[in-house]
Amino acid sequence: MKSLVFMGERLEALRDSIGSTHARVYARLVDQCETYFSHPLPTEHPQQSTTYMGIAMANLALAYLLSGQQRYLDEAKRWLMTCAGYAHWGNAHLVDVDLSAAWILFGMGIAYDWLGEACSPEEQRTIRDKLLLQGRRMYDFKIDTEGSGWSTNYWQNHNWINLTGLAAAGYALLSQDDSVQDWISCAKENFAFVYSVLPEDGSDYEGVVYWRYGAMWLFIYAHLLKEREQIDHFRTCDFLKNTFTYRLYQAAPNLAEQINFGDTHDRHSGHSTAIYYKVAAEYGNGYAQKMGNLVRDQLLQEEAQQSGVKPGILPECFFEVLFYDPSVAERDFGDLPLTAFFDDLGLFVERSSWDRDATLVAFKCSAPGGKKQWDWLWRLKNEKGYNCFGLSHQHPDNNSFLIHSQGKFFAIDDGYNREVRAADHNVILVDGVGYEGEGRNNIWKDYEPDMVGRIEAQRNDQQVRYVVGETAATYQKQLQMQTVRRYYLSTNTPWFCLLDEIASHIPHTYTWQMHADLHPVEHAGGFRYRIDDALMDLYVFSDAATSVSHTERVVRAVMTTQEPDKYTENRMQGLCLQNTQPTQQMSYLAVFVPKVGDAVAVTRVETDGAYGAQISHGAVRQIVLFSPQRSGGFGDVAIDSALTAVTLCDNTVESVVRV
Repeated sequence: MKSLVFMGERLEALRDSIGSTHARVYARLVDQCETYFSHPLPTEHPQQSTTYMGIAMANLALAYLLSGQQRYLDEAKRWLMTCAGYAHWGNAHLVDVDLSAAWILFGMGIAYDWLGEACSPEEQRTIRDKLLLQGRRMYDFKIDTEGSGWSTNYWQNHNWINLTGLAAAGYALLSQDDSVQDWISCAKENFAFVYSVLPEDGSDYEGVVYWRYGAMWLFIYAHLLKEREQIDHFRTCDFLKNTFTYRLYQAAPNLAEQINFGDTHDRHSGHSTAIYYKVAAEYGNGYAQKMGNLVRDQLLQEEAQQSGVKPGILPECFFEVLFYDPSVAERDFGDLPLTAFFDDLGLFVERSSWDRDATLVAFKCSAPGGKKQWDWLWRLKNEKGYNCFGLSHQHPDNNSFLIHSQGKFFAIDDGYNREVRAADHNVILVDGVGYEGEGRNNIWKDYEPDMVGRIEAQRNDQQVRYVVGETAATYQKQLQMQTVRRYYLSTNTPWFCLLDEIASHIPHTYTWQMHADLHPVEHAGGFRYRIDDALMDLYVFSDAATSVSHTERVVRAVMTTQEPDKYTENRMQGLCLQNTQPTQQMSYLAVFVPKVGDAVAVTRVETDGAYGAQISHGAVRQIVLFSPQRSGGFGDVAIDSALTAVTLCDNTVESVVRV
């Protein structure tokens, strides 16, 4: 039996399984392929992204192999010959040498290998010649641009997708043209480095949507290389092993939406059945199997309808059929911890439970792209002269936080944005501004090595969770910031707190801001957010007189230069508090109370050397205090840290937490 590219010698086994273990994933493939018959294919390259064309060829070729139906072969040929007839692949930007070309190289290469003699000699020659032409264009561009652009942007989806497409076409043509070995070797060398420099914790600075779109290809290439050459990066790359955990903890409690740090086109573009099933198969991961089945059976159509990312989740059916391993048993998410910390990205996540209406808080602070990438970017620059600072999907979100509770977002991110501005995130502004160089797409290429955010401390156990982020070094230098430190604190109560400690060499106006889908109303000395039946109260205290204002922002961005008329748009309603008189030092203490509403009472308290909040809920009372001088006291409790939480039950001290 012929060993097929990407499939190996599994064809007969797959044919036997489509009526049993693989019936559902095969049905997905059939449903998707049926949509292609009515899809118009212009004779001239369309003025849009054509990534969907590549995956269509692979889907149709697989449907033909598994079913033997001539109609799928004929339709596959229609797509193949149409794309082979285009003089160039791609539109408007990096034509022939970027994503549209790469997706087609991948899909056409595999379809060419799979369909073989089912195509006429003339059809085979036309497809082969086009693959060689396009592959050489891609390869030559990669070699000519070493040191800049996607060729050496090792942490970016363009690098991964483009070189996977090139490698797949190379394997399909290898028996007919020795020169394509250069393509294969080039991709192999690239990915060997990529897998070695990805963060071991599996986090992705580009965010969940680009994880879903781009990181998928890290699995696709690893599968291709393992199948073709028995080189197994699944065993040696911790990122591949651990990245599903990152994705799971970035899922909103309702599992349909995602926590949207990084560039996120929308709130429903975060699932990848391809990755879920591949993780499950490679690592026996029952949680990934559960998520894959859940998306396939319950969330797939919602994802497909809401997502703005092309070609979308539905065409991934080709990968589902090949990656799905029915022997992996599902595991329930309730077995997992409620918290996770991803050190490389400085990302902390806490959820109240694994129920669909739970409360989730996410907090983030790190170097651009994460610690490991940032260190390597400077090594590559200093040792090789490479400019690999392709951080266009990095946001100015150090010390930012997001909140999802009761099925709703209460604190949101700006989504997809081409202009980097701290004002679009839930962070402190200084005189209305934030990061050095903000206002354009990629500010990070002009940064210095120490202009980073960092996690200074974190604790995560059954009694208390806290994380402390410091980001003064990222602010505009003329602001002369000394400290921009944010503390997150949670102590097994229905509420959680944020403390901001701010200092500069010169006086400023400091703005505390939080963006949501709506403005709150004033309530009981604080602010109440109500979205349908979901509720969250917010109280913000400070050590200086403050004013309150509200903002409205519309963040609009074109997703791809190939389709300049299409854009994402996110509307944010902001709550802002700022000191009424400029000062060098300032602090804000915020208390968030989701769900329980008036059952919790929150008031300001003052004590020796500190101020803060008293939070009462039945017999439980908690005093949360900020001490600028790290001195003072509350009754018999000494205050010798910045943030102290004293919890009492029936007026008896039960616990003291110091941060």
